[in-house]
This record gives sequence, C-alpha cells and structure tokens, in this order.
Amino acid sequence: MNTNFNLLHRPVTSAAELKAVQRSQETLLNCYCREVAAPNGELAVGPIFAQNEWPMSVKLILQQKGGLTMEILLPHTAERLLTVVAFQSATGNYRYRSPVFHKAQNRPWALLEDDKLANVLLRELSQKYDLPPNTELMEQIHNSVNMTTLALSLPVNENFSDDPAEAYIDSEQSLTFGHPFHPAPKSRQGFSDDNLMRYSPEMRTCFPLHYFAIRTEDIRQESLLPESCSEVVARTSPLLEPGFAAMPTHPWQAEYLLGLPLIRQALESGRMRYLGEQGQDFYPTSSIRTLYQPNNPYFYKFSLNVRITNCVRKNAWYELESAMQITRILRPLLNQLYATFDGMRVLEEPAFMSVDLCDADSEANKQVIEGFGMILRQGFDNLLLPQTKPILAGALFGNHVYSEHRLRRLVENIATREAKPLNVVIEQWFTKYLKLILHPVLHCYFAHGLIFEPHLQNVVIGIQEDWPRQTFLRDFEGVKLVRERYHTDQLRGISDRARDSLWYSSEQGWNRISYCLFVNNFCEAISQLAPDQPDQQQRLWQLVRHSLQEYQALHGNTASAQRLNALLSGQPFPAKTNMINRFFKRADRNASYVPVTNPIAFGGVFAWN
Repeated sequence: MNTNFNLLHRPVTSAAELKAVQRSQETLLNCYCREVAAPNGELAVGPIFAQNEWPMSVKLILQQKGGLTMEILLPHTAERLLTVVAFQSATGNYRYRSPVFHKAQNRPWALLEDDKLANVLLRELSQKYDLPPNTELMEQIHNSVNMTTLALSLPVNENFSDDPAEAYIDSEQSLTFGHPFHPAPKSRQGFSDDNLMRYSPEMRTCFPLHYFAIRTEDIRQESLLPESCSEVVARTSPLLEPGFAAMPTHPWQAEYLLGLPLIRQALESGRMRYLGEQGQDFYPTSSIRTLYQPNNPYFYKFSLNVRITNCVRKNAWYELESAMQITRILRPLLNQLYATFDGMRVLEEPAFMSVDLCDADSEANKQVIEGFGMILRQGFDNLLLPQTKPILAGALFGNHVYSEHRLRRLVENIATREAKPLNVVIEQWFTKYLKLILHPVLHCYFAHGLIFEPHLQNVVIGIQEDWPRQTFLRDFEGVKLVRERYHTDQLRGISDRARDSLWYSSEQGWNRISYCLFVNNFCEAISQLAPDQPDQQQRLWQLVRHSLQEYQALHGNTASAQRLNALLSGQPFPAKTNMINRFFKRADRNASYVPVTNPIAFGGVFAWN
C-alpha cells in the first residue's frame, strides 16, 4: 500500500513556525500515546537502563535536565520513536524535555525535524487499519500549525485586566495552542490566510457584522423571551422599513451566503437585500463563530461553514430547535439549582432565527436555513457577582505554558496577599473550583438527567480576588438528555431529528460527563496547577476523591452511589479519541473512548508503565 505523505511535507522557515511545529509534535504524541500506544502495550516510560543504541543526545539531555525516556513502538512499520519526558504521568499529561528521535528499520536514530512526526504516525495508522493515507488529516495538521504560527506573533499577557469585559475578551482570545489532546487543535479549513488574520480570536481581532434585509414572512424564529429574536437583534441592527427584518451574519459567512444560487436569485428579485457591514464591533470568542459585544446582553452564535477542528460549524435547524428545548427544560430547574449551588450559573440560549425561502429545491433551501441560522446566548448581565471577572477555563488550564504562567500568577498573588504557603493556596484554590463545577454537573445528571459538556471551552470561571467564585456553563449544542428519563411525550413540539439528537443513553451520558470533567478539565487543571510535581498532583487528585465523597454525602442517590463508587475504586476514566476520530473521519457524536488511568483511588496502579 502506498502511504507516502512526502508531497505534503514542507520545511520550517521561521522561529515561530519552529515553536508551532514543536507544540504540534507534542500534541500528536499526546494523542497517539493515549489512544493507540498505551492501550496496545506499545509505550514504555522509564530510566535509560543500558540502551547503548539510543542517541547520545538523549543521554546528554537526561544528564542535564533529568527525566525519563519515552519509547513508542510502531509495529506495523517496524519503527520506533524516542523522547524525554519530565516524569511518569498516570493520565498521559506528559511534559516533554527533548525533541523526538525516530528509528526506521535498518537505519540509525535520526532527529525528526520539521513536521515529519505526523508522516510517521499517520503511516503507522494507515498500515494498522489497512487504509489509504488520510491526506485530509495531514492537511488539517498543517492548517493548525499555520494558525499557531500566526498566533505566536502576539504575546499573551501574564495578568488579566481588572476590567471584567477586557479580562473576558483576553481570556477568549489568548488560546495560542489550543486542545492539548487533539491532532489539529487550530485547524480551520475554509479560512484563507487573510481570513485567519481577520477572523481568528487569537489575532485579538474584532469586526462589525454584515446584514441582510429579509422579508418578515421569510424569517423563521422562536423565542422564550418577552421579545422575538428579530426584535432583540434589531436593537443593534440598521433601521429598516416595515415588512423587513435585519438578519445579521458573521462577515465570512455573508460572503459564503452571497455565493448560494437561491440567495443570488432572492437578491436579484428584490426579495432580500444585502446591506453589507453595519454597526459596532463584535469580538470572536474561542469558538470563532460565537461573538461577544460588551454591553450587549446576548452573545450571537452564528453559522460558519468552516471545518473547525472536527466539524463544519453550521447551525442546522434541528440544532436551533434543540438549544431552545434545553432552555425550556432547564428554566423550571434553575432556581433550585442556583439555591443549592450558589456559584453555578447557566448561560441560556432562549431565542433563535433563520431564513426560510420555502424553495421547491429542498437541499438548496436547507443550505439557506443552515447558512443563516443564529442563536442568542445569554450574557453575564445580572449573573456576574460584583468585583468578579469572567475567565475562560481554557485560558487557565488548556493553553500550555501561557495558561500555566497565568494560573501561577493568580495563586502566587493569593499566597503573597494572605501570607500562606503556595502549596496550601493551590490546594485551596482547586478545592473551591471542584465544588463550583463538579457538584452541579453531577447533580444535573443524577437528579435531572441533564448531560452537560464541561470541557475547557464550555466553562467560564468567575474570578474574584484571584479565587474561583463562580462557574458558568454554556453551549447547549453539547447538552443532551438521558433517554431513560425523557420520553417522547416530554419532547413534543420539536422535530424527530431534533428529539433524536438530544437523546443519549445513560451510559453515553456518563462517558461524556466523565471525559469532559475528569480528563479534559481536571487532568489539565492539575497538570497546570502542579507542573512537574507528581506528588502534589496526586494530592490534588485526592481532593477530587474527597469532593466526590462530599457530593454523595450531600446530594447523592442510588444511581450516583453506583457510578461514584466505581470511580473511587479506580475504574478508568474514558478519554475521547480525537486522533482516531479524525483518522476515520467520524462524526463527533460517534467518537470512541479509551481507558485512562484513574489516579483517584488510593494505591491505584498506573496503566502507563
């Protein structure tokens, strides 16, 4: 089988690109070790022993910096990889201390320069699964490196502004590196280099929206607010004559829409008008398509026909319906939830709108509906406590060295101000965070059958005097319902497609919550709070254990006892297989999971030996 990726290989040409490629290599190793090498017994981490064949460079690095060797076997290509890591990590959150070395069959060890690691790993996967080369994934990796290179041109501030809006924008727009366990965390297929500069949040950008004037009979919308969605949007839109409503779009999406045949016909006939750029600036958040405007009570979540990491980010009609249905279900529960968990808040999605031309060509008409679809998401007004700054969790836990420095600054400020030992402050800080996020997410699942996705881009932390004081859960696209709890008659008024998209089995829901909480969120938080400190990391995991026990004592039921006892006994965490998912081009909903060592249990045995 031909598995040659050389046509996609390119040399590194700048210091910024070298740094971007280095981080790309680390995330590729993260993914491959967690998803393939470790589960298949092809990973060894330990001291050098008497491996005389290993490169002298590796031995020198071990002498100078300390650490352990990591060797990865690639049995289908008969090759090996070698690097140096800081210490043995139970959860695979390794810190790398050397470049990656590669040994092909009958050839000496060689430094893997540029972006050749992706070639090596994808060639191994192709032979393992007897599939042709996944050139799309290789292109996504290159795309991600390109975006990271651009982002590295702008430094990240070590301190957040005292102004809540400025601090929030900074946190959303500072994710230089992105997801530490995704093969292409900054991939944006569909954006040109000019688009990346103009619309990527990492470039600290902002821009006005583009508008279309749409006949009111062509607007489809729903709202749980006192006003319709179009009336809310009209407050920041150009004034139009009666009979027309202003439809905002992301500026990139406006150009896409103008290229659709049905839109061109509607413009030529006068059925709609393109109004171009209008109004004040909005700021792209980390999701790219959800935009924020200070003093606007709502975020605007737009369709964007760009493949961002795994998915094309358009708002299908069933997704608009689903967001509204989750809001309907949540509203009667919120007062009780807020009374029980006073630091928890949910950013509702109470209205949406789109354009429906009712054309006989159903596919062309669907393109228009999906292309215009937008959702209103509740902002922080009336939710944020005084003297509190909303900070994206990913800006503290999920952005490699930048988030580590920022988080360190917060806890050091507290330690200095309150005259406490730093390790004590770190443990107190994490304890407060656990109670703010772990308890309400578990309760929504066990008591109400609601499945949140509390990963690092769906959690905003309210920081007050450097301590975590609030958590905000967002993005109803990922919120699901336990099928055993919500039957068909409880989901009337929405389409079959929307209803089916909302249902997860109890097992699916638990896997998703466990992955988002324990792997995507807590593994990263602990790694950033105690970098290169395995003993303190284990103490932080014992705080997770205590928080689980506390939840069960205060709020638990029979169902939670069964799940939590399994975790306390050492049942592995489920980790989403982002690399394998992309390799097989699967929809995100169909992603598989692999077991990751659970460090909560006392005396737990590491599975990464």
